[in-house]
Amino acid sequence: MEAKRIKFERTGGFAGIRFAADIELDKAPNDQAKQILDLLNSMDFDKLPEKILGSQQVPDGFTYTITVVTGTGEQTVTTTDMAAPEKMKPLLDLLTQVARQQMTDKK
Repeated sequence: MEAKRIKFERTGGFAGIRFAADIELDKAPNDQAKQILDLLNSMDFDKLPEKILGSQQVPDGFTYTITVVTGTGEQTVTTTDMAAPEKMKPLLDLLTQVARQQMTDKK
């Protein structure tokens, strides 16, 4: 997958705090960009359905929206912490960490 940019948003949780990140991979640190691309490729992100929500709604759970922008278009996947495939969890953790860092850098 030739990802150029990742748009990430995490909403919900006990406090309802929104985390968002807009990551341009060619401007991200090389190791971080490589890690993101490796995680996307290992889960075949481009083959995932648009929504992976499961049947249970969990109070105070998180909802994640990941949009991967490539040279030919974009794909968005929305999931929750309960419904996310196991392979996706390291990516969600990493993107949450990047979003926190971007929020700290803006202050």
